[in-house]
Order: sequence, then C-alpha cells, then structure tokens
Amino acid sequence: MRSACLLGMVAVVTTGAVWAGDVMYKGRTVVVGDQEGGPIERVEGTRYVVPGSPDALLAKAQGCLAGLDGASDVAADPVQGRIEAQLLSGFRASFANQTLRSRLRLEVGEDSFQLTDSGLELARSEEEGFRPLLQSGMPWEKALDALIKHEDALVDCMYRR
Repeated sequence: MRSACLLGMVAVVTTGAVWAGDVMYKGRTVVVGDQEGGPIERVEGTRYVVPGSPDALLAKAQGCLAGLDGASDVAADPVQGRIEAQLLSGFRASFANQTLRSRLRLEVGEDSFQLTDSGLELARSEEEGFRPLLQSGMPWEKALDALIKHEDALVDCMYRR
C-alpha cells in the first residue's frame, strides 16, 4: 500500500512537471524544457482548416514554401503527410541583428494542416554561432515574433492559393 501511494505521488509530480513547461504565446503553445527559463523545445501552432486533400495541401505548401523568404532544405514526405524545412527568421534585439533558426514541420490532414517548429537556435552573428533559444536571458519573445511572422506568411499563402 505504501509503495503504491508513493508511486502515485511520483506519477502526479512527473505529470505536473511536463505541463509546467507549456506557455501560450500569441495563439501558439511554447514547450519549454523541464527547467524554468530553459531551452524552448518546440512551438506548436493550431490546426488550420483549409479545403483540400492531403496531397493537394502538400503541393500547395511546397509552392508556398518555395516563395517564403528564409525557407530552405524543403523535404516532402507524402506518405507521412508532412513537409519539413529549415527556417531562418531575422530580427533586431539588444542593439544587434539576430537570426533564429528552426526546423519547421507542416503536417496535413483532410482539409487541415498544422505547423510545429523545433530545434530553435539563436545567433547574434555568424562568428558567434547558433545556440539554443532559452525562455529567459535572451530576447525569446522577439525571436518568436519573427518566427510567427514567417508562419503567418505561410498560413496566408495556404489560404490564398
């Protein structure tokens, strides 16, 4: 009985730690590592509804990504219903030009798609190199604003095409 109670408490504490890292930011879920102010693991967008079959939405997304400034290394996986691309988002913060690099994943379903960014890294300059984007101590909100601006351009294109 005592070990079952202890195991139940561990499960509750573990579950609480997972949810403690999720933060809502401008309609997206920002998932932060298990430490406060730690690295941002991913940014999950909402599911957008747009008419089309998965194949048609993948083709539309490829066209949109081809015209999106900062998108590169675009790779489609029609079997899994997804496209992945590297996304570079430039912005100015702390009196310097900075670049956020992320791995964008667009997943399609019947009449819908969803965007998720992972591997978020920040660089002030090419000499400094990229390092993980932290939720504290860095201009993480401005970095996410730049990322969201890119995502919004992609979403707008998906609705226009």
